[in-house]
Amino acid sequence: MKDNIRLLVTFGFAAILVLMFSLASVSLLQLQSINASMEKLVKVTNMKTAAVNDMRDAIRLRADSLKTMQLTQDIFERDAEHQQFINHAGKYRMAREKLVSLGLDEREAAINGELQQLTRASQPFNEDASELLMSKASAGEINPVMEQAAVLQGLILDKLEELIRLEQQNTRAALTVSRRHYNRTRQLLFVLTGMALLLSLLISRTIIKHVSAKNRQLAYLASHDPLTGLINRREFECRVERAIRNASAQGATHALLYLDLDQFKIINDTCGHATGDELLQQLAQLLLGSVRHRDTLSRLGGDEFGMLFENCPLDKAVEIANNLIKAIDDFTFTRDDTTFTLGISIGVMPIDRSTTDIASAMNAADSACYIAKESGRNQVKIAHMGDRRLQERHGEMQWASRLTRALEEDRFALYFQPIIPCSEKSVHDRHMEILVRLIDDDGSVIAPGSFLPAAEKYNLLSSIDRWVIDHTMTWLAATNSTGGNRPVIVAINLSGQTISNPGSLNYIIDKLEETGVSAEHIIFEIPETVAITNITAATSFMLTLRGCGCRFSLDDFGSSLSSFTYLKKLPVDFLKIDGAFIRDILSDPVDHAMVKSINKLGHLLGKEIIAKSVETHETADELRLMGINFLQGYVCAQPRPLNNYTQSQAPRLVLVSS
Repeated sequence: MKDNIRLLVTFGFAAILVLMFSLASVSLLQLQSINASMEKLVKVTNMKTAAVNDMRDAIRLRADSLKTMQLTQDIFERDAEHQQFINHAGKYRMAREKLVSLGLDEREAAINGELQQLTRASQPFNEDASELLMSKASAGEINPVMEQAAVLQGLILDKLEELIRLEQQNTRAALTVSRRHYNRTRQLLFVLTGMALLLSLLISRTIIKHVSAKNRQLAYLASHDPLTGLINRREFECRVERAIRNASAQGATHALLYLDLDQFKIINDTCGHATGDELLQQLAQLLLGSVRHRDTLSRLGGDEFGMLFENCPLDKAVEIANNLIKAIDDFTFTRDDTTFTLGISIGVMPIDRSTTDIASAMNAADSACYIAKESGRNQVKIAHMGDRRLQERHGEMQWASRLTRALEEDRFALYFQPIIPCSEKSVHDRHMEILVRLIDDDGSVIAPGSFLPAAEKYNLLSSIDRWVIDHTMTWLAATNSTGGNRPVIVAINLSGQTISNPGSLNYIIDKLEETGVSAEHIIFEIPETVAITNITAATSFMLTLRGCGCRFSLDDFGSSLSSFTYLKKLPVDFLKIDGAFIRDILSDPVDHAMVKSINKLGHLLGKEIIAKSVETHETADELRLMGINFLQGYVCAQPRPLNNYTQSQAPRLVLVSS
């Protein structure tokens, strides 16, 4: 009996294989034939449709060019638009030739013939209209010709629309033929499939059992962390959301805990990820011993865990959290004769009727955990909605999201502020500092002081710097190519994150090559504190780009007590004096002496000196008498959008000596 079953199963498998092979062969041959014909049809139709659309766009753009020539009073703009008018005619001819080269059926050829007749008929009117517009003819002469040209252009557009509809009809007809082929293939497949189905019933039970076991495994993995066996973040958030609904409906009180291990990265980096995984497994078992049967423990990701205590008052949750800290503090992990100790920071968020949604609850618990870590680690922080630090943390997290979205949507804008030479004999070209602004969702302009602190905290400064470098060099390439004999020199601010990023140098050098900008027209400004904090990396960064021809300015010079100590080591070309010394230079003798000393020492070292935050003519005059090279501030000009810059608007500062 057993041999008969085995024989039956073997025969069944063999028969199924034959039927499935036949089924697959027939299906592939039919589908290959259908696909080949459909691919060819779709490709040709798409190319024809694209050509017709190009013809339609060219006709519309020619009409727009005539209207623009009629409306503009500037002869140069009109001449430029006339050139565009001619170019659009060329594009129309190229698109029509491409359409004809693809092959036309009888109806397409007929419509094309009508298009050619209309094109020939409209050409004299278009040419007459453009010549009249270029010769400044009167409206009485121009308008009749324009009207006739517009009528013929409308007829051409109608024919093009008819041609597009015809292509769509051809596509639908082909789809109908393809559908008939498909139906015949499907009928054949039904017959073969039915035969295969009868035989496959003999072995379906085994397959079903196997699939069911797999499904159970997948369902488990979908809601659990494969490393620790704890539920994962997705399932945890579902339970938290359910607890929030319960608190809102029944007035129950729950507690949400956000746990972040301290010093885990040291173990992971020292002993390897396999050891780190083993440690997480041990900690998961340790934490499981601290929760009740109805509570939830989850691994949220990395070294972060979450706990949900249902029907648990806040004071009890805090007590459990403190016990967890003690348990982790007593826990030791040994690997290769090395003993490691850990800490844990915990944020506690009460869930009650006031809890509105899971996002705010999770963010509040996460922020409280972050504050606990910042406050010295290994402690518990309760999330109170009125807590100033919690609100600041939440605000920073929102800024991080807004900045990331702004980078994706290109919602930054460049501003500039001129840097004016003090001496009329200065050989410097137009010199300006590039500034960045954020364009908010409602179109308002946000100053950098509002978003740069959050950008620095969440490591977004390097991305913003790259945006500024990219857009500035693109603008500078276009401006200096038409700027005559006095090219623009721009100063671009760089953050510490950019200086320490290994890829920044290659990015800047690639941008210089890509845009063709002359490196001598670029000055990079680096804050003094950034340069001094990591003087080795900063010096290497500067030397590399100076080798390409770029120059450097040390911003906010004098803000550090060790400014003069490091000045000889830094390969900079300019010193920009901290504005705190400039503002009160006329009333504060200490500030006056500091500025004078910086100026003298800077010149002694071959640096050029820039004074920023210059707000009055009296201050500007005093700085000129000292021998300062450049001035920057509201006395010269306020920051303005870079897209409003013109070569003729470079401001000049008249200084009146005391």
